Amino acid sequence: MLVFIGHAKADDILSAFYQCVEKLKLSKILQISMDGPNVKIGNFFENLQADLKKEYSHEALSIGSCGLHILHNSFKYGESSTGWNISEILTSLCWLFKDSPARREDFLMLSTLKKFHLKFCKVKWLENVPAVEMAIQIWSDVVSYVQNVEKGVFVTNKNKSYLNIKEATQDKFILVKFHVFLLIAKTIKPFLEFYQSDAPLLPFFSDDILKLCKHLVEYFNVYKPEYNFSSAIILCKFDFTDEGLLNSVGKVSMGFVADNIVKQLVKKKDSYLKGAFNVKSEFCSFVIKLLYHLMRKCPINYALVRNSSCFDPRKITSQPENCVKSLKQLLMHLSQKKIVLDTDCDGIIFQYKNFLQNIVNMYPSAFQTFKPNTRLDIFFNEYMSKSVKDYNKIWPVMKIIFSLSHRQASIEHGFSTNKKIEVENMAQESYVARRIVCDAIKSYGEILNIPISNEMRKFVFSARQKYMLHLEEKKKAKINEGISNKGKIKGRYLKVKRQCLETDVSSMDKTYENLTEETE
Repeated sequence: MLVFIGHAKADDILSAFYQCVEKLKLSKILQISMDGPNVKIGNFFENLQADLKKEYSHEALSIGSCGLHILHNSFKYGESSTGWNISEILTSLCWLFKDSPARREDFLMLSTLKKFHLKFCKVKWLENVPAVEMAIQIWSDVVSYVQNVEKGVFVTNKNKSYLNIKEATQDKFILVKFHVFLLIAKTIKPFLEFYQSDAPLLPFFSDDILKLCKHLVEYFNVYKPEYNFSSAIILCKFDFTDEGLLNSVGKVSMGFVADNIVKQLVKKKDSYLKGAFNVKSEFCSFVIKLLYHLMRKCPINYALVRNSSCFDPRKITSQPENCVKSLKQLLMHLSQKKIVLDTDCDGIIFQYKNFLQNIVNMYPSAFQTFKPNTRLDIFFNEYMSKSVKDYNKIWPVMKIIFSLSHRQASIEHGFSTNKKIEVENMAQESYVARRIVCDAIKSYGEILNIPISNEMRKFVFSARQKYMLHLEEKKKAKINEGISNKGKIKGRYLKVKRQCLETDVSSMDKTYENLTEETE
């Protein structure tokens, strides 16, 4: 259900939330989460938890904000800390030639690739890579275009976009910065792509974040090599801002292409040495800020997220003992929230170990070669269904973990749907109605797959009649409102008239008293 709230405090959000879920059983609430990391629902969540604990003796689970938003924002924090303004340059490249036939014609005259820059929006996660790749390809043409404008060969309005591009063309290290931006964007892109899914992926999240951070640290050599992230808990405790843990700038690698460009520039002119040092220092800031902001709000800081990896099929085969330990920690958290009974925990652990011995050992290749793009619920259900009684306690725990959302995919898709169906001045009821239609079509795959039932036909046939009845009801309501308003207006008029009469009577009484005193 959609609720549109403007400026709202925690109590307002809680009230709207209760209105939305009034037909649902609050005792069944499993998870309350927020999408963007800048959304502040702390007081709302605390108040809701207190209500749930008081009324139903249990609490909802939380794994923090959407991990994808946090990673993307960390990338933005890292890039902005350098002062390179890559995002501004990419945006300016797009807007400089957008809706300007004259500029486009001039650019095509000297262009060798005959291509323009791609549209770039810095809040769209997956647009960073193709946009900067195209910028690198056409940069020599962009430099030529700016030179011709400055010589007076081409005439153009020197707006903000042009001035941004002109400043960038004067930077000898701009291609180095582009390649650094591209390399880091390519590094995080697979993670962003994989986790943009409604599938149950939480058991993979902790290890994937660990691998991503280890790759950033080891490949770029920003930190001293003796600091090894062997586990997620060590990663969470690591202080990425501690200058004593940093490598010297000379040992830092910006990637093969960027390092090679820097070497060629320094060979041409020794004066570029200072610029090369500054670029490397700024690159270090990029990586440090990225990692710091990533770990500051990342869901991996929650024990629930880290320990859910006990349901990763690959980890079950490679680290069974660690998985049992993680399950115990997981059950401790669930029992504290009263989602799992303490008395059931021993039985759950026993069934989990039984599953490892009987099922995993019987089908080791299926677990070892498991592909993360396979849905976990479908994969485990295939084995659990073979002996339902033997796993009647561990399977509900698995379903709880598989139900937890690592991101708000359906909500974000909903915002996209709202944009598609949006019309100026549309009422809230119309948004909800159109969303219901869109969701129904999506559930069937496409519009031609929807079965046309007799009930639907009757509803469509009577739609016009219902619409007319609705208009009549609105008309009557308006008339009644008008009558009510007339009554209110008349009441206010009589009230004012009465006040005037009372004032006149009071004035006449005073006049009478004064005249009486004078005659006496």
